[in-house]
Amino acid sequence: MFEPISVKVVLLGESGVGKTSIINQFTTRKFNPKCNTSVSAQFTSKTIDFPDQKKSIRFDIWDTVGQEKYRSLTKIFYKDAKIIILVYDITTEYSFKELKEYWYKETNNNTEGDPLYAVCANKYDLYQKQTVKTEQGKQFADEIHAIFQNTSATSYTGINMLFENLGKKIINPKFDYKKGDKESIKISKNDKNNKEGKKDCC
Repeated sequence: MFEPISVKVVLLGESGVGKTSIINQFTTRKFNPKCNTSVSAQFTSKTIDFPDQKKSIRFDIWDTVGQEKYRSLTKIFYKDAKIIILVYDITTEYSFKELKEYWYKETNNNTEGDPLYAVCANKYDLYQKQTVKTEQGKQFADEIHAIFQNTSATSYTGINMLFENLGKKIINPKFDYKKGDKESIKISKNDKNNKEGKKDCC
């Protein structure tokens, strides 16, 4: 066990894209299909060990409110963030549009230092209803020099990999996540058989 490095993480994106569910899966491995849209910012943390690098990172995670009327308040939380995770719903083009046109521009103009970005394409269990293509998400991530990851808060797909890659990048800024990215996201049989899918909450 190593003395953990404390890193502030903020998840941003439109209401309903799955921010809260991603955090819950990462920290507790639990998914609540009935959770409500967040109406206030919430804080939690989790530590990951990186034995090969002889480091530990404590991710201090802020879950923010995505509704437009609360946007001005959200600035308080991402101002000094070390990691910013931009989350969109692959079945909702509007959530991706706002990610590019509002959330990234706002954080890029209002953060201190040079935060590490990740673009998170959530609700991958609903890939059959996908309207935002994976290539679009990857292209945007490349444009802003961010880590890209498909995730599903319902099935836990990609969530641990997202934080592991972010941790490795914090420890070693030269780390190239693409070289370790298998890219072949595996969907469980239950997810494949669920053609209609279930929308997870924010």
